[in-house]
Amino acid sequence: MKTESIEEILPREPHKGLVLILTKLSETLNEVINFGTNILEWDLKKKRKGKDKNIPSVFLRNSIELGDSISILIKASSIDPAKILVRSLMENTFGLLYMIEKDEHIRAHCFLVCKANKDIRYYKQFIKEEDISKRFVSKFIKQEPDFKLENHCNPAEIKTVIKAKEELLNLPIYDSINLEYQRTCSKNGKRNNNPNWYSLFDGPNNFESLCYYLKNTILYEFQYRKYSENVHVTNVMKGFVKAKTGEDKADLIQIRDFKDCKEVFYIAINILLDLYREYVKKRLPEKQSELDKWYVEFEKVFEKIDWETRFIYVE
Repeated sequence: MKTESIEEILPREPHKGLVLILTKLSETLNEVINFGTNILEWDLKKKRKGKDKNIPSVFLRNSIELGDSISILIKASSIDPAKILVRSLMENTFGLLYMIEKDEHIRAHCFLVCKANKDIRYYKQFIKEEDISKRFVSKFIKQEPDFKLENHCNPAEIKTVIKAKEELLNLPIYDSINLEYQRTCSKNGKRNNNPNWYSLFDGPNNFESLCYYLKNTILYEFQYRKYSENVHVTNVMKGFVKAKTGEDKADLIQIRDFKDCKEVFYIAINILLDLYREYVKKRLPEKQSELDKWYVEFEKVFEKIDWETRFIYVE
């Protein structure tokens, strides 16, 4: 069984000229991704004392993976879905930039403590004896009176996970962070059981404040905030375009519209390049010359591809 798509709605084989442009953009972003894997390998091979020293490595890996996914979507001309990943890339990368800016050890511990507490609260919902579970289950019973929590999880396994995370939090190295976590939860007289990890020690309260702190307000306002429409589906009417003046109708914009492909391409590359510069500066200063050498060559490639992929999009 093979159903063909409606070409005017979802063109599976776009114009060859467009394919060439999207492929070049994707391959150029891939070059940035590929170099990022080298940075990650250098980072992992550097022996650092302390089991929590590689938390930034995990963040870096996630930024690289998100960039790689954006590259795949650009090549497929799935630009609007790529914008959702651009937001995720911003969140992960800016969090990492904050973590390595200063007091990396403390900020990495803040991340671990906040995550462990969040996980414990989540898993306790599946344990009948917990008060939070009673509220959790009541929501399902209103829709399905015969709902049985044990039919959807393994309480014994979940208790083991909770115990492991509680033991982690009880380690002496996290004592000061645990105290700060509780202080932040009760800050300003309002209980907040899920503070952002970067909010501890009077850090930024939310992602907007984090962007301001990192001097990335322009990206936040013009891309992150704008792209929220793609996440929350508030821009669904974008799928229609008005017909010519005087005509009482509208046309449907095809799926895989390529309009903002270069915008997404620029943003992803700039975010990753900024990350690489700071990451090497803070964690791998001995690799600075290798980054500089690569960047000189990449800049030439980028300028060439930027010129070759120029086009005018007519509404």
